[in-house]
Amino acid sequence: MKKILVVACLGCLWTVATAAELAGIFVEDRVKAADGQSLVLNGMGLREKFWVDVYVGSLYLPSKSDDVAAILSRPGPWRVQLDFVYKEVSSEKLLEAWREGFEKNQSVETMSRLRDRIEQFYGYFDTAVVAKEQYAFDYAPGQGVLVTRNQNELGLIPGEDFKNALLEIWLGNYPADKKLKKGMLGL
Repeated sequence: MKKILVVACLGCLWTVATAAELAGIFVEDRVKAADGQSLVLNGMGLREKFWVDVYVGSLYLPSKSDDVAAILSRPGPWRVQLDFVYKEVSSEKLLEAWREGFEKNQSVETMSRLRDRIEQFYGYFDTAVVAKEQYAFDYAPGQGVLVTRNQNELGLIPGEDFKNALLEIWLGNYPADKKLKKGMLGL
């Protein structure tokens, strides 16, 4: 009986040891992409707004990289996971942040071409988000970006151009948060 208990405890410690932690949020070192491919935690960072912790952002890739151009040009799957830590973020504040992220990193022409898909994306943020909730954005090549909230599928947005525009919110020339970008790049 003692051996079983020791093995069980070691198993629990191994699980904790293989997860990363930031601001009280634990994320897995590996996740499965929609196609079954294993993705590794590239890095994670904290989104702050006016010294308030908003969410932990984690980037998962097939293999680690800190090269933004290489990440954006990769044809394979990826995941961005947002684990919220702030008590409540209104849908209005979320939409304001998304709009700013898209508009700062995209040209007027690109925004025009993506307009309908960006509006579809905005539709997934019609209610406030509270601490301990999670959004995940999973890119599946040839299909698009699957948006989930608390592991519930909300919809799929097609297009590699949308995939890049979304990823540039965190990794672009004008990221949502420079320290978050560095963290997601594993720097």
